[in-house]
Amino acid sequence: MSPKTDARERLLGLIGLADAMNQGTTPEAALDDAIHEALLNQPVLRTCLFPGCIRQYDARASLAGEPAPRASWSSEGWKKVTRGPGHGDICPDHAPVVTEHLPNRLELPNGRWGITCACEWTTPPQRHAPVLRALWEQHLLEVAGVLPTAPPVTDPEHRIPLAKHTDATLTELYDRLWDAEDAYQECRDVARACMVAYTIAVPALSGARIALEALRTRITLDSRDWAHDKLDALLYAVLVGWNCENTDPGHQHNDIDCNGDQGLWDIARQHNIPTDQTIQAGHHRWWIANAITAAHQIEDGAKQQEGN
Repeated sequence: MSPKTDARERLLGLIGLADAMNQGTTPEAALDDAIHEALLNQPVLRTCLFPGCIRQYDARASLAGEPAPRASWSSEGWKKVTRGPGHGDICPDHAPVVTEHLPNRLELPNGRWGITCACEWTTPPQRHAPVLRALWEQHLLEVAGVLPTAPPVTDPEHRIPLAKHTDATLTELYDRLWDAEDAYQECRDVARACMVAYTIAVPALSGARIALEALRTRITLDSRDWAHDKLDALLYAVLVGWNCENTDPGHQHNDIDCNGDQGLWDIARQHNIPTDQTIQAGHHRWWIANAITAAHQIEDGAKQQEGN
C-alpha cells in the first residue's frame, strides 16, 4: 500500500462509517466533500503594494462577506488603486501616503513613457514602460521617509571629480547626453506639431465664432416666440441659452435681472422634452459658449503679442 493510499484509509477511519451514514453518504464521498470544501475555502491573499510592506488580507472572505480566518487578514480599511503603473491594494497603514501620491501614466512622443504624481513629481522619459512602477515605488519610499531624498543630478557637491571617473561613470554621462539630445529633438517635433495644429485650428475656431455670434444675434433680434415650438426652443437652448450665463463673481440669479438657472428645465417641462435631451442641450450650449470664449481669448492674446 502506498503512503498516499494509507493516508486516505486513515482519514476514512477518522470520519467513521456512522457519521457518514447519518449524513446520508459514504465515507469516501464525505472525504471528497471535505477536500473539495477545503480547496474552495482556502484564503486568497492580497499583499499591500507599498514596497516592503508584508500586510495581507483575504480577498475571498472579503468578497463573500465572511470573517477572515485570521484577524491579521481582515480587509477592513484596505483600499484599491486602479490607475497608473501602481495599481493594486494598499493596507490601512499606507493608504494615506499612497492616496496623496497616486500616479498617472503618460504616453510621450517617440515611444517614450513617463508618470506624473499627484504631488507634481514626474519622471524623465523612459523607453521601457515597466520601469515606471519601480521609479514610483522609490518616490513613495522617499516621501514616506524610508529612503533619503536623492540629491539633484546637477548638485556640485555630489559630482564625481574628473580624475575619479571610470568607464562606467563616463558611460552613464554619455547616456544622459544622448537622452538629452533625444529629448531636445522630441521637443522640437512636439513644438512643430503644435504649431501646425494651431495654424489649422485657430482660423477654423475664429470662423465658427463669427458664424455662431452672428446667428445668436439674428435669433435674439427676431420677434418670434422661440418658446412656442419645441424645435425652436431646442435651437434657442443651444445657440442662445435659456439660462443666465453671467459668470461675474458677485452675480446672483433672480427673476428680475436674469433668466436664472432653471430656464432650460422650465422650457423642457412646457414641451415634455425628455430629461436626456434636456441635459444634452445644456451640454451643447456649454460647448458652444466655451468655444466662443476660447476664440476670444486666442484673438486677444494674438493682439497683445502684436502690440509688444
